[in-house]
Amino acid sequence: MAAATDLKALHDVMYGKVRGHPVAISLFRDEVPPAYQAKKVDPCAIVRLAMDDGEIVHVDREHHDCIMGAYTAGFDEGTPDTRSGQYLARHIPAITDEGAATAKQGEYILPQGIVRAVGAAPLDRVPDGVEVNWIVVVCTPYWANFIGGARSVVDGTPPHGAAGTSFCSELFATPWYTDNVVLAPGDVGGRMNNRLKPEEMFVIVPMQWTASILSILGENPDTRAIYEATRPPDSPYWLKRKRAAEKKKATGEHAEIFTMLWDEEAQAILAKMPGNAREDAIETMEEFAHLNHYESITRSVIEEQMRSIGMDPAIMDLGN
Repeated sequence: MAAATDLKALHDVMYGKVRGHPVAISLFRDEVPPAYQAKKVDPCAIVRLAMDDGEIVHVDREHHDCIMGAYTAGFDEGTPDTRSGQYLARHIPAITDEGAATAKQGEYILPQGIVRAVGAAPLDRVPDGVEVNWIVVVCTPYWANFIGGARSVVDGTPPHGAAGTSFCSELFATPWYTDNVVLAPGDVGGRMNNRLKPEEMFVIVPMQWTASILSILGENPDTRAIYEATRPPDSPYWLKRKRAAEKKKATGEHAEIFTMLWDEEAQAILAKMPGNAREDAIETMEEFAHLNHYESITRSVIEEQMRSIGMDPAIMDLGN
């Protein structure tokens, strides 16, 4: 059995890249640990309470505010309408009786009675002795691309893409059935209850795949070697590398190849990057500047480009 992932280390490597705290989800089959406060909210809203407010909370049969969410999580038998999905087919023209019924059965719903309650806690505040079944984060697609690869980097299995199902299914049932990473935009209720911005989405990772996140986000890959391995012999890249080598030989110093003006502050920011990532950064920033009709690269251009792909400039100490 693989060693348990250090929850504090896992929290810290994601903190600042995701919204608020990464959240630990625990399925309680028997007693609910005393640290987990009962909340009468939509079950999926426990993510927001832990993520944004730092609370340690749970929902159960007596404490929830959504029959469908409670039925999905397996601690409420629901109603005839929720079990059959007729409340959807009746009120949403696009949904057929068959589609509604199928969506409310099988792998989209936890079996009744196997869970007494579901708890959520900030990942760095999980009480001692509590088992974490999976984690959930809210982030931009940029960071979802990395965190969502938690299993695929280990055994090549791609994440489960969830769309068209309810977020309570994706949060409570899908990882239980698939034991796989889930990438989900979330449905209207899930996004509303967790107050997602248009550019945000959910990523859910079963604990057995979380150790790889420490490496994915905590270690710098050799981006130059990766890039060069994909360049054909006639790529303009090799001409740029040749020019750089010639300039270095002539001056005795490493020379960055700029095609635009970079002010001193922008060059200072570039200098903080790992050497094998600088050429990629130069090309990316200059392409962004050309597309947006900027005549030079400044701090504000770098920050704008980072935000355009869902990165927070603060993670590189660039300010806001």
